[in-house]
Amino acid sequence: MPLLMILTFLSAFLLFQIELIIAKLFLPNYGGSYLVWGACIVFFQAILLGGYIFAHYFLRRLGAKSYLKIHLWLLFIPLLFFPLRDFHLTFSTYSLLLVVDIFWRLTITIGPVFFVLSTMSLVTQSWLAASVLKDHNNPYRLYAVSNLGSFTALLTYPFVFEQYLTNTDQLQIWRILYLLLVAGNLIAWSIIKIDSRRLESTDGVTVSPVSMGQILGWLCLGAAGVVMFMSVTNIITYEVAPVPLLWVIPLGIYLLAFIFNFKKNPWCPAWIVRYIGPIIGLQAMMYFLAQKHFLPVLIVIALLCGFLFLICMYTQHRLIDTKPLSSTHMTLFYVMISLGGFLGGILTSWIIPLISNTLIEYLVGLLLVGLMISPTASRFSLWKICLSVVIIAAAFFIWPQFVKEYHLWSFVLLWVAIGYAFLVLVSAKNVLVTVLACIIIAAPILESIWQGEHFLLKKRNYYGIYEVYDNKDGIRVLIHGTTLHGIEFIDQQKRRFPIGYYSPLSAIGSLLIDDVFEAKRVGVVGLGTGTLAMYAKPSCPIDYYELDGDVYQLAQDYFWYLPSAPGEVNVLLGDARLQLKNAPDGAYDLIAIDAFSGDAIPTHLVNRDVLKEYRRKLSPQGGLVFHITNRYLNLEPVLARIAADSGAYIAIKDVGDQGLNMRSIWCILTWDDDRFLKLITRENWEPLDISPADQGRIWTDDFSTILPIINMGELAESLRVFKPLTW
Repeated sequence: MPLLMILTFLSAFLLFQIELIIAKLFLPNYGGSYLVWGACIVFFQAILLGGYIFAHYFLRRLGAKSYLKIHLWLLFIPLLFFPLRDFHLTFSTYSLLLVVDIFWRLTITIGPVFFVLSTMSLVTQSWLAASVLKDHNNPYRLYAVSNLGSFTALLTYPFVFEQYLTNTDQLQIWRILYLLLVAGNLIAWSIIKIDSRRLESTDGVTVSPVSMGQILGWLCLGAAGVVMFMSVTNIITYEVAPVPLLWVIPLGIYLLAFIFNFKKNPWCPAWIVRYIGPIIGLQAMMYFLAQKHFLPVLIVIALLCGFLFLICMYTQHRLIDTKPLSSTHMTLFYVMISLGGFLGGILTSWIIPLISNTLIEYLVGLLLVGLMISPTASRFSLWKICLSVVIIAAAFFIWPQFVKEYHLWSFVLLWVAIGYAFLVLVSAKNVLVTVLACIIIAAPILESIWQGEHFLLKKRNYYGIYEVYDNKDGIRVLIHGTTLHGIEFIDQQKRRFPIGYYSPLSAIGSLLIDDVFEAKRVGVVGLGTGTLAMYAKPSCPIDYYELDGDVYQLAQDYFWYLPSAPGEVNVLLGDARLQLKNAPDGAYDLIAIDAFSGDAIPTHLVNRDVLKEYRRKLSPQGGLVFHITNRYLNLEPVLARIAADSGAYIAIKDVGDQGLNMRSIWCILTWDDDRFLKLITRENWEPLDISPADQGRIWTDDFSTILPIINMGELAESLRVFKPLTW
């Protein structure tokens, strides 16, 4: 039994490790897009489903004993592909549709090994059920072990593997562990005895068929859990704190709920099942409260993740509670859970971003949970149901228009009212589902009410959500997630004046006006609203490199900087690292890197290897300037280490809020003595001097980690100034 547990744990650990490693390797080749992780997740779910179906079919057809022989041969097939081969993904263009290209590359690299690993959990559980071991009657406990392995991989990757090892080192360790897994399976085959009468297709045992209702229930519960954890990840990314390290928390919570419910003695507090109605209602309310920005970031994250844990505990409890009574249907049980997860991933990552401009997948997940609530035996009161619906309508439509800032009693009243209303609706499941569906339909209107803005445009694509609106000060604003991308005067007489992060008072504005680098051509990575176009001159064109074509369309249709530019402005669509290769060497006297959309850091644009490429495109006296304004990540040590390694001078300039100038921090690298002297004497740039102990390991294409540069003080500051007992 310990050997089967070790094999199950190790296979799940390797499965999740290779997910994280390969996704990180793929990110630079596709511009560091969120789409890459979403596409990888769906691919992994698709292969997992394929592995489950394969194991289910042949286990039923051949029986456990015969299938185990096939399984042992399958373990050796991946050795011909990814595990024992050097793997290097170079930056290159792709001719296929992006998601198709990702699927193809994943298939030919880790497809075989991922397929084999995806069958391991079913194999070990069937192995146990067909064995003579005393625990053969409860093979589901190994599923808890499997999720523990996945959870361990998820938890250790950012804190251990990514923190201290290069991508190459991670792959080498992974290969060694895979070989140990193969050896462990061979040992297990030689010592674990199989009772041929168990789980064989010819055993003659009459087993009650599984109803269609059970199958659809497993499918829906499997989808609900995946939709919920992925949608909470999206909310944390777009609405709260776009810190990549936080993305692992929702997935970890999802796995933890599996561990608690599928272990030898399942654990799920009875009150979670009893109060699932209020939990759903309060979680729906949190979706809109997060957009109000009343509460500190850490509190919002804690509430979102806390409610996610309760929802996942409920869905996983329902799964183990409705599991098949016979081990004969165990593989079908897992196939349907996996199919539900795959469909949930497709819905959340691919479909909803194309048909909705809001994060309604979060509410869709709650609707799926609502559909799976067990009907109550108690009769419902019609007048209580009507009162509850009125309360919910008032809470979602009226409350946000009267409560403009945090007040303790307004929150207490809101939460008590929502909790009571949804507790009543649980007794009338159809009404509960109808109310949730109405909230989903009204979500665009509700978001406008809760945010207090009338949006000229709200657009969502695979790179995030873009919002354009006019504020009360006569300024047009472009927001991406929680990040301001640019602002512009609406007034026709003023709209040519650059403001915000790029005003004449800003570091980049004064740098271009004073023309320290005597620029004849400027390159800018990241378009935003195109504000820097106003610094173009007939003698100094500006070339923009923009990954997202929708951003270019927004800048053209809703802002006036690009069409009003006083000089030539060119916009080159595609990943900057790929597009810059087409520029002549020494083409630019100044290159500005401003591609940190949503506060997330595209590490492939900030490391030692890409710096060499930037330098080739700079003139000998040129400069490389980075926009590093970021609430949660401090890039100064990263750039200082890269500058020291390349022999560059480095300086920083932090200009605070001054009228229509918004605070921005810029960091510049140059290899020219005279230019650097002018920067620090005439332009008030400050030399950046960080001790080697504070710099950490240098970022390269093979190594990067954001853990040491997270600004926890910024996250905690909102807690310090928050007064939770404000009356």
